[in-house]
Amino acid sequence: MPRSKNKTTPKSVHRGGFGLEIGGIALMLVALFCIAAVFGFDAADESAIATLPWYELFSKGAQAVAETIRNPFGLFGARVSRFFVRLLLGYSSVLPLFGFFFLGWRLLRRAPIKPALLFLLYSLLIALDFSAMFGLSTASFADVMSGTTGRMMASFLSTVIGYAGAWVLTVVIGAVLTFYMGRKFITETVEGVQSVVAKVSSTLKRRRDEKERKRREKEEAQARKKADRMAASLEKERKKAEKKQKKEDAVAPPKASPVAATPEPEPPVIPSPEPEAEPYSAILPEPEQAESSVSSEPGDGPEMTISKGVKEREADLDERKLKVRTHDHVKYRFPSIDLLQRPKDDDESFDERHLAETKDRLLEKLKIYKIDVVRISTTVGPRVALFELELAPEVKISRIKSLENDLAMAMAARGIRIIAPIPGKNAVGVEIPVRKPKPVLMRPVLSVEKFKNSKMKLPIVLGKSISNEVVVDDLTTMPHLLIAGATGAGKSVAINVLLTSLLYSKRPDEVKFVLIDPKRVELFQYQHLKNHFLAKFPGFDEQIVTDPEKAVMALKSVVREMEHRYSLLEQCGVRNIGDYNKKSSEPLCYLVVVIDELADLMITAGREVEEPIIRLAQLARAVGIHLIVATQRPSVDIITGIIKANFPSRIAFQVASKVDSRTILDVSGAEQLLGNGDMLFQPANLPKPIRIQCPFVSTQEVEAITSFIGDQPSQKEVCELPEPLPSSSSSASGNGKGLEKRDAMFEEAARLVVMHQQASVSLLQRRLRLGFSRAGRVMDQLEQNAIVSPADGSKPREVLVKDEDSLELLLRNLD
Repeated sequence: MPRSKNKTTPKSVHRGGFGLEIGGIALMLVALFCIAAVFGFDAADESAIATLPWYELFSKGAQAVAETIRNPFGLFGARVSRFFVRLLLGYSSVLPLFGFFFLGWRLLRRAPIKPALLFLLYSLLIALDFSAMFGLSTASFADVMSGTTGRMMASFLSTVIGYAGAWVLTVVIGAVLTFYMGRKFITETVEGVQSVVAKVSSTLKRRRDEKERKRREKEEAQARKKADRMAASLEKERKKAEKKQKKEDAVAPPKASPVAATPEPEPPVIPSPEPEAEPYSAILPEPEQAESSVSSEPGDGPEMTISKGVKEREADLDERKLKVRTHDHVKYRFPSIDLLQRPKDDDESFDERHLAETKDRLLEKLKIYKIDVVRISTTVGPRVALFELELAPEVKISRIKSLENDLAMAMAARGIRIIAPIPGKNAVGVEIPVRKPKPVLMRPVLSVEKFKNSKMKLPIVLGKSISNEVVVDDLTTMPHLLIAGATGAGKSVAINVLLTSLLYSKRPDEVKFVLIDPKRVELFQYQHLKNHFLAKFPGFDEQIVTDPEKAVMALKSVVREMEHRYSLLEQCGVRNIGDYNKKSSEPLCYLVVVIDELADLMITAGREVEEPIIRLAQLARAVGIHLIVATQRPSVDIITGIIKANFPSRIAFQVASKVDSRTILDVSGAEQLLGNGDMLFQPANLPKPIRIQCPFVSTQEVEAITSFIGDQPSQKEVCELPEPLPSSSSSASGNGKGLEKRDAMFEEAARLVVMHQQASVSLLQRRLRLGFSRAGRVMDQLEQNAIVSPADGSKPREVLVKDEDSLELLLRNLD
């Protein structure tokens, strides 16, 4: 049988387990018992239970006292009522008990408990206020209405601010609570009662209508039966008359005719033509339009269609399981989405008139250069609109590509970028800024279903594309990320976005951070994570590294950790961290190394920094160590060829020139970005970069998230990295093959020739910036250590080591 489309699973089923229902029922029963016991309070019971110890329940004395108890719930009810009425808040204690009953009801229904907690807080505060007011009163019933707590508060207030001042204060507090909090609950209660009354009335009306319908159907059925009986009777009489007529015709003699009449031939029956079947287009309903069209004046060119873009399915991150346990059995709670700023409005409209004017100016400019456009469609993003132009067959793409500056002048806008062609489409793209850009905040970007239900190992949110699709990628598949751009373009905000994504998706035992911040002011908010997400280094106490020399030591410690993890993988017989964690009882956590300013480290430490970064970029992927490196100086001496080769995933923010854009992405385009988070993301699996608007997360939001995590119990297991090995240039001794000391660039040269699978002195000169004599000595050392073959005249040397893993094993044996 086909599935019913209306059969859906209630949303509340996914909010909790069966234990919530049991807890809710238990809380409701306890609250009801306490409420009933309080209302059954009798002052005569106090003297009876005063002489009986609380632990005597089954003795003869307890049985004798129980017979004199007037409370309907017996001895236990009398003790409970005395506790609430005499010791706590008097009869006012009933109010917070009703709050607990409401909380249990919400738990039973698996509904959000925030309204119940607010009502519980309100009932507790108003009960305290009422108890203090009755404590100030001299009425005879004041004692049972205030309790000991109320009398103590009344005595304190009257001593501090006087009797009249205490009355004024309690009345004002009660009025304020009733106005600000009680009004909400009273309004919700009235609305709830109205909705219940409306449901009851609609149910009664539906039942009356159903009863009336059944009555009418019954009457119609009876009328049909009566009509059927009459028709059967008439049919029976007609048959009798026909039989009688046949008998009379059989008895009467036939009349003879003198001339036999020749019957006239019947005209041939011509079949009428069958009606022609309607085409499918006339039978099937038209599909819903996925695009809206903006009409143009006659002769203005092709009609433009505006795509609605991607409508992301929203999800509430707080509906997932926020309270979890780490591997060392420490309770951990994910940060709430309420710590992030809520957007002011979610208006998805756009200025169609401005788009039509932009389209007219664009077509007019292209018409001057005799570039015919067959079809045009537009996708409106947060800050940029993409015009997809399908050109006439005779138009060359190079012609429109050369008009980038001319189009920017015609549009009177900055940041115009031409994509020629759009990957996977028979069209050329022109990105033009919109008149009213829409801000992209962190909260709506995280509150999507693809992030909440992501199965990625290290999911990071990058922002919104031009089609308004939230871009979520896995850091483990990148496997490293290079971020570059001018000062103030959004690099530090992007790092905060990436780290926030990991904090909202991973536990402290699943990922650790190594934060290196030479600028000292960008990552200091993450110091609250020192007992949860930050790795510790041997020899110094700082967990956010700011000193360049300590940064070198920290990176070398990560290299030692990488080598240690490779030995663990070798012992376990697996190839990557995922397979190791499936087999091992002590899983390894992922390690994310964040360097906020690479240029400053390269200037101060030079090769000592570049060497561990290159080693980690080449080998650390398999053992779960990933790099996020940012720099504001996209030059070839900072972003070297070896770094680019090992960072296939890159992000470029606004830069000053095409040269800088090509240094980062190998293509131009970043010089046309708008700044403030406008970026080009080059994934490892796509041929061209995509334009994304990075979300904004403020320093206050990061501070709130990290403080929330830092206030939780510390993790028992501390991730402490091993001590780094001494520098190879200072500790290298003879290698046993005729060389007393290897060159400091020996290992880097070995990795270079193995990666390129070619070896020559000129290659070492160009890539490592060595002189001819030193490059020759390094090549001789590579030959003596069996990494390259001996020279054979003019023929190129052969690289004897075929992969990087074999090279690392060889280098360890040489040490």
